[in-house]
Amino acid sequence: MGHGNSFSKTSAIFLVLLAQSSIALAMQADNHVRLNDNSDWWSANNALKSDASIKIQEREVLLSNFRILDLDLADNVFSQAAAKLGKAAIVERGDAATGRRQACYVSARDGSSVHLIFEQGEVSLTYYLFVDGANWDGSSYCYPTNLITPSLATASGVRLGQTPPQVIAILGAPSNRSKNQLVYAFHVRKKASPEQLSRLREYHSQMSEKDFHNNYDFYDLGAAFVAKFVDSKLTYFSASYAETN
Repeated sequence: MGHGNSFSKTSAIFLVLLAQSSIALAMQADNHVRLNDNSDWWSANNALKSDASIKIQEREVLLSNFRILDLDLADNVFSQAAAKLGKAAIVERGDAATGRRQACYVSARDGSSVHLIFEQGEVSLTYYLFVDGANWDGSSYCYPTNLITPSLATASGVRLGQTPPQVIAILGAPSNRSKNQLVYAFHVRKKASPEQLSRLREYHSQMSEKDFHNNYDFYDLGAAFVAKFVDSKLTYFSASYAETN
């Protein structure tokens, strides 16, 4: 009898904890949406693409190109954006190499259709700034905010409406240029900082010192910009980077 009461109490506690866990998971999932399509035409990660004609420039680019609205393109960019702009839904698409998570924000006034979208891919982080363009599945999840305006600019000074020469004056000579598009691709081999090595060592504590330093003392930093124009006015800009060992 005593064992029965004990079992009942334990079961009740377990069910309460299970219910609480389920509620917590549901609350986490509420902000995530899974879409199985590639209608996000603005994304660089919606298909595997390569272009041998694009010359990779062996130089580092300014960090200010990866900063917009005082938000840094970093692993915590979604939480940064939520704190400053509002909690947008995280839309998930693709898998493996094309897997991507996106948080979209759209202008809420001026009758404009300016979008700022943050994206995390398998190894890359990207933001997209564009106006107008074709609709796509999931655009209804874009969070409206008064902080997104036609005059929005990156910390380096790139803004919608600029001409190709104005963009080139900020970013330098492109890797590839066509009538309505500038493409930039960069690569640099960098030495890891003591802080980076310390964090990595925590995750790879089982590796020998030799193997650890052979693998992590240096890393490859790749970056890319794409600028698209209509009537010689910038209507789309993306900035991305990826760190790989």
